[in-house]
Amino acid sequence: MQNWAIEIQNLSKIFGRKKVALDDIDLAVPEGSVFGLMGPNGAGKSTLIKILMGIIFPSSGTAALLGRDISNPSGELRQDIAYVPEVQNFYPSFYVEDILGYCQRVYPNWDKKRCKTLLKAFDLPIEDRVRELSKGMKTRLAHIIALSIRPRLVILDEPGSGLDAVIKQEFMRLYMQEAASGAGIFFSTHNLHELERMADQVAVIMKGKLLFQRSLDEWKANSRKIQAIFPEGLPEEIKDLPGLLRVETQGKVYSIVLGDHFTENLERIKALKPQYMDTLDISLEDLFVYTMKKEGYSHEIALLE
Repeated sequence: MQNWAIEIQNLSKIFGRKKVALDDIDLAVPEGSVFGLMGPNGAGKSTLIKILMGIIFPSSGTAALLGRDISNPSGELRQDIAYVPEVQNFYPSFYVEDILGYCQRVYPNWDKKRCKTLLKAFDLPIEDRVRELSKGMKTRLAHIIALSIRPRLVILDEPGSGLDAVIKQEFMRLYMQEAASGAGIFFSTHNLHELERMADQVAVIMKGKLLFQRSLDEWKANSRKIQAIFPEGLPEEIKDLPGLLRVETQGKVYSIVLGDHFTENLERIKALKPQYMDTLDISLEDLFVYTMKKEGYSHEIALLE
């Protein structure tokens, strides 16, 4: 029987009377997986994460973390869960040492030795007040806390916010180390190179709706760009290909971008007898952009004068 780190059913969130932030979301994240949540700004990613963490309440639907319903008022629910938001909101008058002492009392699996090692490695002064820390230092503190509780599940919302590339990469390496030890990682990010390197499963959310959830390797394996020459123009059959994202034209060369059913579509295109044909891999970033444009999310403008 499959154990779920996160299980969401028919989850919706409406702000005020009309603003639909999440619309009937169903999502299942296996325990021990590294799961990336993708979507443009305003898609509902942060809203979903805040609901999971009990910061805001859903309008309808249910969700469970590590098999326990998020509506459970007991703090025990989140003792095994680390959360790093995009913006840190520690008490500004507290010293770093006070924050860590509080966490040590709250989390039963707090690893004091690990915390000390991380503080030294990331050069975080415990004698400073939170208000004296830069944005990047506050983010370092949040990641150090997340790793020190020895979590079974880590939830990250834009985990690289405020961090330089070296520090960010090191924290991501440590999270992957946690994943190798059995912890689940669920993260939202606009850094698709990072997501491509880390995630084994992904979901795409758009305007509050879940477009799909699938294995990252499977998505990439079924996606390609096929370049073909049709001297007589693009055959009508191309427009009906399943999984077609876009057709780009340069003279008689057509670039056919596929987001699914690559093998099936390749044979169908071959049957149309193009004068020339080649297949190209697509980066995750390009695949995401093509998918968003297919869904109507585009900000293409004419050249500025």
